[in-house]
Amino acid sequence: MGGHVATVSRSDGIPGSTPPQAAASAQQPATSSHDRLAVTRQDLDALLGDLAGVCGQLEELATTWRREHTSGTSRRQLPLAFPHRLQSAARRLAGTLKALAEAGPEPDLAASAVAQLAALRGEVAAAVSDRPGQRGDSAPGHDPGAALLTGIEYTLSRVMTRQQGLISRLDDGAEALAPAPASAPADARGEPPVARDEPPR
Repeated sequence: MGGHVATVSRSDGIPGSTPPQAAASAQQPATSSHDRLAVTRQDLDALLGDLAGVCGQLEELATTWRREHTSGTSRRQLPLAFPHRLQSAARRLAGTLKALAEAGPEPDLAASAVAQLAALRGEVAAAVSDRPGQRGDSAPGHDPGAALLTGIEYTLSRVMTRQQGLISRLDDGAEALAPAPASAPADARGEPPVARDEPPR
């Protein structure tokens, strides 16, 4: 048959080979991906630990408020179920963060986590500002739940910082794993291949 068949070879006609540096760099993405997964897992564990701590603090707050309510010295206008409602919100946020870490940079999950945390922090801030006048024989200015609420606020601020770091790390990982633009393969000396036409057979 007539015609020309294009073949690819080095400019000196010697078949190209993969340089050792290229082979080493080919293994680097897998190692980097493993490292990113390990760090993401650490970020998630720290977040889940903080949220578990918040749930524990909220349980203490619920106990404190029940005692005040029973003794008639309640300082809060919020319902007794308030701390348990926030516990449910904290656990829901923990579930969202788990799903986000498993799914990777998922914009909808990230936005949901940000919105959930903002709502949780807003509820705690409202509880902190809800400090009506003292009643009963309690010493003026003494509020057993105030320290708990302040601690919860502090922990949630740390959760916000860590959550931002987790989302940012997932985004950076996705960019690092994105395929690079295609380019012509190079030979061992870094020279691009040269197309040659073989004579008709």
